[in-house]
Amino acid sequence: MSDEKENIQYSVRVKIIIAVLITFVITFCFSIFVYDRYLSSKNLIVSEYESSGNIQEDLDLLRTTLESNYKGEINDKELYFSALKGYVEGLGDEYTVLMSDDEYDSLNSTLDDFTGIGIYLAEEKNTGRTIIISAINDETPAAQAGIKPGDIIIEVNLEDVSTKGVDYIASRIKGKEGTTVKVKVLRGEEEIVFDIERKTIQLYKLEYEMIENNIGYIDFDSFTGTCDEEFIEAINDLNSQGMKSLIIDLRDNTGGYVDSALNIADLFIEKGKTLLITEDKDGNEEKEVAAKDKTVDVPVIILVNEYSASASEILTGCLKDYNVATVVGTNTYGKGVIQSLVPNVLGEQIGGALKVTIAEYYTPNKNKINKIGIEPDEVVELELGDDETLTKDNDNQLKKAIEILNSK
Repeated sequence: MSDEKENIQYSVRVKIIIAVLITFVITFCFSIFVYDRYLSSKNLIVSEYESSGNIQEDLDLLRTTLESNYKGEINDKELYFSALKGYVEGLGDEYTVLMSDDEYDSLNSTLDDFTGIGIYLAEEKNTGRTIIISAINDETPAAQAGIKPGDIIIEVNLEDVSTKGVDYIASRIKGKEGTTVKVKVLRGEEEIVFDIERKTIQLYKLEYEMIENNIGYIDFDSFTGTCDEEFIEAINDLNSQGMKSLIIDLRDNTGGYVDSALNIADLFIEKGKTLLITEDKDGNEEKEVAAKDKTVDVPVIILVNEYSASASEILTGCLKDYNVATVVGTNTYGKGVIQSLVPNVLGEQIGGALKVTIAEYYTPNKNKINKIGIEPDEVVELELGDDETLTKDNDNQLKKAIEILNSK
């Protein structure tokens, strides 16, 4: 009797457990069903939609879903233009971009006087972050506020711009004279905020002087539309002072007008020789050649670093290929492509412009520059402490250039 009673009790317990499990499963499934219906009613899930590959249909669905769920204001114009920018960014070419009116205006004023805080910007290799490479001069608002080379811009007026690129950030920093812009930078591990008043900035002009042993020294930070004329004036003045050799300092010179670089190269190369080779998307080549007789015939050193780019690399590569100049410093940036601007590519209503890569350029010896750069003949890393300001007394790269020229 005892065994029979235990079997009955065991059977009852099993039935109870099974009933509980069945109840749990039914309740769980019903809850999932109800929750799924709720999400669907709120357009939070799309269970039946499959992209047709039609971008307009996909954008329409995203727009409908945003309208149903997004807690915030929807700016149709911003959404539309951002979608167009993203379409172009899909090429994966950092130099081909659709620019807004502000970015386009900022690009046009980059090589002319403008209203801003007075800094040169460049994209940091490998990270894509925008880095401050220098102030235009010590009197600019940025320099006076304490911004330093190497600072990485992460916010402008509380907007996260850490991945926005040089053109976008420059357009946000520039503005009306007398207004203030809030700039947050990353310096090492420290985030620092600056409130800086915008002023009219006169671009850094070419500077030159005669240093020891009749060595001419020419320094400029960008290839402006007049720098070739200024360069010729500097050469003539230095020659009148008895120049026997020359140092051209292109460190932190991020480029500018290609024609200015070619006009300067023309001074050092025999008439008729190739200065630059360009190749378009169809493989068609064009050659830029020296149009004038060679007028400068002294030993030359070119100083470069990782921010010597574009037009700087055109001049450096040309003079290096013809053994006119010895290159000293560190590997250059590696921007060996040329862009064309198409204003109002989508009409007046959209505005802005498309900046599109149309060709790649090579040195006279057909050496590739893009994403490679130019390796110096003498690799010399700058030895400068974190809190040191670069001067001629502690500039070991400049000292190496002088040493080489003195030995010739």
